[in-house]
Amino acid sequence: MQYEFTVKPSHFGGTWYEGNVDGYYVHARVFEEPSKFGINDGRISALMVVPKKGDGLFHALVNYDRSWDGNLPELKYRSVVENVFACFHDRDIDWAYEERKHREHMEF
Repeated sequence: MQYEFTVKPSHFGGTWYEGNVDGYYVHARVFEEPSKFGINDGRISALMVVPKKGDGLFHALVNYDRSWDGNLPELKYRSVVENVFACFHDRDIDWAYEERKHREHMEF
């Protein structure tokens, strides 16, 4: 599926992409190269999913900034994360890997 994003440069590296995905508004910081800090060791190092444009972190349904804030996304929001991920990668998210990575991060 194709989504339209507004592209905004970032002063701290990467590029911000913002737009509507599956009825939610997303903000994603995407880098040219994959990283261990990215979702599924990919190019997206930050992702926030909110109900609508203008909603901030207080309203975040999903928040990732080099790691998941709190727990992994609820099942009902994972398709949004997967669809954003698919825009920048040629593979699917391995949620089992993300669970292991998150658990290790929380133990640290």
